[in-house]
Amino acid sequence: MEQRNRHPYEFELKKFSPDSKFLIIKHEIPHFLPVSSTPLIMVDTTEAFELLLRDLLSQMVIGVDLEHHSDRSYRGITCLMQISTDKTDYIIDTLKLWDHLQPLNKVFCDPNIVKIFQGADSDVIWLQRDFGIYVVNLFDTFQAASLLGFQKKGLSFLLQHYCQVHVDKKYQLEDWRIRPL
Repeated sequence: MEQRNRHPYEFELKKFSPDSKFLIIKHEIPHFLPVSSTPLIMVDTTEAFELLLRDLLSQMVIGVDLEHHSDRSYRGITCLMQISTDKTDYIIDTLKLWDHLQPLNKVFCDPNIVKIFQGADSDVIWLQRDFGIYVVNLFDTFQAASLLGFQKKGLSFLLQHYCQVHVDKKYQLEDWRIRPL
């Protein structure tokens, strides 16, 4: 393969082997905090971003979701990033911090941190294209539901099925470019 066509994290990906602690089958879902008890932190300054980065680097598992806008656009734009730990939820204003997000690569390429996505195909492309962020050690709940033979694979179904949590998806198709958030 030509050097220019190589993945920038080819070495890490070839070397990657999941740690055995991530391969243990648990028969019970670990306790999670209800949304009402989970702090929500808006990350829209470089100072808040540095605190976010420090917290994420100390985690073993994070959940990630992106909000993208592509109406009347060929390429589209990533407008918002949501990251959750077991104790804190973060909303990152990617439009405001656009030129400062690349250090998230430290988190997203760390093989010791599992990144949980739902239907990650587009998110991975948007992270690479918009921010130069690549992902190592990704768990896709949509792909897991497919492998388990579920008829329904959407996040709403999975959250209801496993966590008895109802999510309202009415804002999913909003114009996430509009500020303030």
